[in-house]
Amino acid sequence: YMIGMRRLSRWVWVALLLSAVAACQASDDLEPGPAPAEGEISMGGSALGGNAETTVLGRAVLESEDISQDPAWVAHEVHLAEGETVEHSHEFAFVYAKEGPHRLILDANRQVLEPGFGAEVAAGATHRHEGAEGASVFWEVRLAPPGSALPGELDDVRLIFESQVEGEVPPRPLAVFVYVLVPSGGRTSVHTHPGPELIYTISGTIEYENKLIGAKVMGPGEFEGIPPAVPVQKRNTFEQDAEFLSWFLVDGAQPFASPARFPAPEIEGENLALLENGASVVGVSSNYQDRPKDSAFGANNSLDGDPTTEWSSNGDGDEAWIEIELPEVTQIKTIGFWTRTMGDSAQVFSFQVVTDRDEIYGPFELGDAEAVYYFDTDFTAQRLRFEAVDTSGGNTGAIEIEVYGESAG
Repeated sequence: YMIGMRRLSRWVWVALLLSAVAACQASDDLEPGPAPAEGEISMGGSALGGNAETTVLGRAVLESEDISQDPAWVAHEVHLAEGETVEHSHEFAFVYAKEGPHRLILDANRQVLEPGFGAEVAAGATHRHEGAEGASVFWEVRLAPPGSALPGELDDVRLIFESQVEGEVPPRPLAVFVYVLVPSGGRTSVHTHPGPELIYTISGTIEYENKLIGAKVMGPGEFEGIPPAVPVQKRNTFEQDAEFLSWFLVDGAQPFASPARFPAPEIEGENLALLENGASVVGVSSNYQDRPKDSAFGANNSLDGDPTTEWSSNGDGDEAWIEIELPEVTQIKTIGFWTRTMGDSAQVFSFQVVTDRDEIYGPFELGDAEAVYYFDTDFTAQRLRFEAVDTSGGNTGAIEIEVYGESAG
């Protein structure tokens, strides 16, 4: 119940104070949207997408004098007893209330941050922290030189993390502090940011992947930085929901997050599931409006190698399937599937493959509808029936199906 109330309070707060953040639907359009106004958050198409819940905890446009020569994100945790106060000034920072209500007094502004909420503090601004209603544990995450201490008379303080020096910071960057919840089985879409990002896992476990380092598993207390314009995705393949925090220095004239793709893996051989290579569709659950398989949205479009065409079923949802025949019996090493989508519907989240030997492989999970997802296999068959397992319903189908292997004859 308390977890549910926490999520609800976050979304109520976002709706009231940060209406610029919107839930984004999947899109195949990789063109950036219109430039946002200064300080506004524009998610740029599918952006974080997926089924991750995103909340902006703070943001501010920084001038050059607000940024030190070697800026890094330096986070300290401070414990205050009830009634205890700390007053100081320092570099630009985000405050994060970790445990207990936290009172932040900045000029004439007095605000109480409930656990899980945040705020920004301008560079050089004198401000005061107080244990508002009992003890308070909070973080100050400063944009400061590495190794710098948190100023002030602090009895209970410790360093939480320190990033590498942030390179490629855009002029007058928009600093953004974000909370993200990725439910069990959930993920963000593949996306990029127009500036560097730092991610810190606070609970659960995620599989983090970016184009530079590949995939790695991150648990609580682990953090990772990423340069601008590098495709990234966070996936939760574990039983427990996962939460992480992110800090950004982005170009405010560009969408905060834009859809992207990971480069396709290097696969030996040619795609055997192409019409031009002798493959064919031998069965299908349905074609859109019950048209022939060689019509617009007919099944043949999934084997034509053209990403601008696609097969759409006639509202089959989870019951959609397509059966293809390869030119010969093949030892199949890799299969690929690119689901179609209509945003709220028609997207395949997972599928399985049934062979002409009555063997079943899968289910195979699809991260999004932005590209072909490839899966290593090792089985022999000539006919393959691709069956939807989990979908968003509607006119499910495929943009492309690919098969790689060698003759088993």
